[in-house]
This record gives sequence, C-alpha cells and structure tokens, in this order.
Amino acid sequence: IGGQPLDKFAKVVHKARQWSFGDAFTEEEIKEFDERVKRMLAKNLSKSGVDENLEYACELKIDGFKIVLTYENGILQTAATRGDGVIGEDVTQNIKTIESIPLKLEKPLNIVVEGEIWMSRRDFEKLNAKQKVKGELPFANPRNAAAGSIRQLDPSIAASRKLDSYIYDIALIEEKGGETNFSLSDKEGDSSKIGFSSFFPKTQIKELELLKELGFKVNKNYKLCQNISEVIAYWKEWQKKKDKEDYWIDGVAVKLNRRDWQDRLGYTGKAPRFAIAFKFPAEQATTVVD
Repeated sequence: IGGQPLDKFAKVVHKARQWSFGDAFTEEEIKEFDERVKRMLAKNLSKSGVDENLEYACELKIDGFKIVLTYENGILQTAATRGDGVIGEDVTQNIKTIESIPLKLEKPLNIVVEGEIWMSRRDFEKLNAKQKVKGELPFANPRNAAAGSIRQLDPSIAASRKLDSYIYDIALIEEKGGETNFSLSDKEGDSSKIGFSSFFPKTQIKELELLKELGFKVNKNYKLCQNISEVIAYWKEWQKKKDKEDYWIDGVAVKLNRRDWQDRLGYTGKAPRFAIAFKFPAEQATTVVD
C-alpha cells in the first residue's frame, strides 16, 4: 500500500491516555514491586488481604517503537505515535505498509490497541549498510531505525524498510452498536464507574488471546507466572535466550494478570501501578585502543 508523500504529520488526540512503565533492574527491585502491589491490593479490596502469591502475565519487552491503532467497525482508521501520551502524530499511511498490521479485523469492533513496531536484526544490518554506502550515519539501534522509518513523510520509504509488529494491549473497546466497556488507562484507578462486561477479557493472558483472534500479530513467548519467583525465573531464562530471536529484547513486561485488580490499582501521574518493565542488565563491551 502506498500513498502520496505528506507535507507534515497531523496531530492525533489519543482516545486513551498513553503511559510509560516504571523500571526494575534487579531481583530485589522486582520483589519490592510485588510487595507494593500486594499492599495496595490489600488496602483497596473490600475483602481482607490478598493471596500470598499473585499471578503475573510476563511478555517480552520488544525494543521497538510504540504505536497506537484505532479501529471503527473493525476497519483501521488511524495509527498514531505515542507523542506526549495525550497527543501523538498520525502515521497511518506508513503503518498501512506493514503486512502484519490488519486493515480489517475478524470482528466489527471499535477498539484502540497498543503495540510495538520493530525491525529484524537482518534488515537493521542491511539498512545500516545502505546508510554507510550513501555516506549517511548508521542508526544507533533498531528502535531508532523503526522510529525513523515510521516518521518518513514518504510512505514508500517506510514500505521499503520491511517493518513488523507485535500488539500487546487493548486500551479501549466496544462492540458494534454497544456502549464502551471501559478504557482502563484513563480511569486513574476509579473503579466505581467501570462495568466489566462478559465481552472484555478478564485477564491479561485472555486479552492477548483475543488480540490474536482479531487478527493481530502477538508475540508467542508470553507466560502466566503463578508468583514473583516464576517471574524472576522467566526473566533469567530470556536473558540467555534473547539473542537467538530476530528482534531485540531489552527486558520483560510484568503485568498483574487480573484486569479488575489492574483497575483497582490504577496509575500514578506517569505509570501504571500494576505493571513494570523488568529490564535486562546493560550489555558491556570492551574496546581495544591501539
């Protein structure tokens, strides 16, 4: 799919606020996160206390470029950058050149989803080789390469870069002709106005399954962990395996699995209280100076 080059990108007001995750870098920090979640749940839930072990959905944190997709009656209407979390840029023409982004969903939903645009290791190396041949600076990392590709005013350039996607979250959803079930990200933890219909997934894992059913590409390596020890084991496992994949991974996205509990915890001014990015240690390299 192509289109005429744009003069500039139009601004888009997000229907659901876009947030960034807080970070954890060590086992001690992720355990502190788990204890913090338990304390907040015990405080917010009407029943006394919570289970000793909480279920977490763990997903690989792809080192790419965030995108927000809006569909009406199952048809892609806009694709926008995160921007400042409230207003992004309309990059729909460029996103339509990515084969893994469905233009039409399997169900006629009004839905806003979030995901990551990424470039494979092979295509990243090819792109940088071309940059050098043209006498231009190579991209520092695949995230910058993906971002630079999506922010081209000429869609044919984005199409030539062979980008891919993984979708991982539903920000807002409604059935055709129905009322919006809820937009978790703009409620600030106020659950009094939110009704959970039978249509909306009750857990993060089921949400990923629904995204696949709708036709989105979802990273297959997610896992339901029964406690924080299993989260740490998953994190350690993928530190060893991450370089075998054709995309860059910089950590694990850890999310409380139950969506009603996510809503109970809500958000700070910057990040969700129910989720965190469990980052891998930064890789170190030795430079030899002659």
